[in-house]
Amino acid sequence: MRHSIRIFAAAALGAAIFAPTAQAQDMTTATFNGTTIWAGGGVQFLSLPDIKYTFAGGRRQRNSESDWADFGGAAGGGFETALGFWGGHRVTGSVKGFWSNIETDDRKRCTGSCVVFDPTGTLAPFNSGSLSTKTDREADYWGVQAELKFGRAEPVHAKPNLYRNDYFIIGADVRGIDQDNRLRSSVGTNFLYKETLDTTYYGGYLGVGGEYSLGFLGVGGLYDRLGLRTFINLRGGLYSADTDYSGRFVSGPFATKLSKTDDELAFIGTVSLETRKQIGARTSLSLWTDYEYISSVPKMRYADFNRPTRIDDEDAFATRTMLRLNIGLGSAQLYDEPLK
Repeated sequence: MRHSIRIFAAAALGAAIFAPTAQAQDMTTATFNGTTIWAGGGVQFLSLPDIKYTFAGGRRQRNSESDWADFGGAAGGGFETALGFWGGHRVTGSVKGFWSNIETDDRKRCTGSCVVFDPTGTLAPFNSGSLSTKTDREADYWGVQAELKFGRAEPVHAKPNLYRNDYFIIGADVRGIDQDNRLRSSVGTNFLYKETLDTTYYGGYLGVGGEYSLGFLGVGGLYDRLGLRTFINLRGGLYSADTDYSGRFVSGPFATKLSKTDDELAFIGTVSLETRKQIGARTSLSLWTDYEYISSVPKMRYADFNRPTRIDDEDAFATRTMLRLNIGLGSAQLYDEPLK
């Protein structure tokens, strides 16, 4: 939550400093000449690793499971402005950011052999014949990107038969997944366990993008009649994934704390799809979806009889869909009429 203010403040400051008031024309999702600003909101799905803290019948119990109900709200904003020519390519620059919040809760029961360890592993195991845990997980997923697009010297307004590559992308990216997790049991062993598990990704990416047609699916004519256009871009990059963990365990008079850090190399790949409808001379609406693969997301391996608590990792998937309002600054039409 604490990062969202920084994200939108940075985007707003960049827009105020760098955005000239000028006309904007279409170069697919890139500004051809001038400045475009956008803001939007929607939903975020994020598949975080399962939390396995307690033991049931000699095996780790899934106290919180990732599933297709892990959705939350999302918001974003940014701007894009023309920067001129470089080596025969028209260059645009943009700054954009997003923030989303996902909250889940799970209840699990154990009967028979139920064991609880504190995260430091220094206390004796807590054994009971029954256990009922409630796990609350809250995650903020956020990011800020600055990128350059190298497009054609002149825009192509004709719609492609299948796909037309219109620009190349180079960008810098900072994003994070900040988790606040809490486990509590009031049956059998009474305990409270809280942790913060924050990972910040620093890196850069390359990509390509352009317009595509849905004619091969037999719906191209319908899209034309509705005035819709479809775009895609693909990005991939390497990131330093820096993780900070802090856990606190309380059971009766006993309390322990543990902190750990970890650094990993991560790959993040994104496929973005946009369906856009012009609604005015200088405005349009876009339905934008990002499909993301993250190769390294922290997964805690908690203390047991044989090992201390450590930070591990596994891959994760995320999708974010937002309805965006795009506004071109200036007096000219935002997009030229497309050629059929």
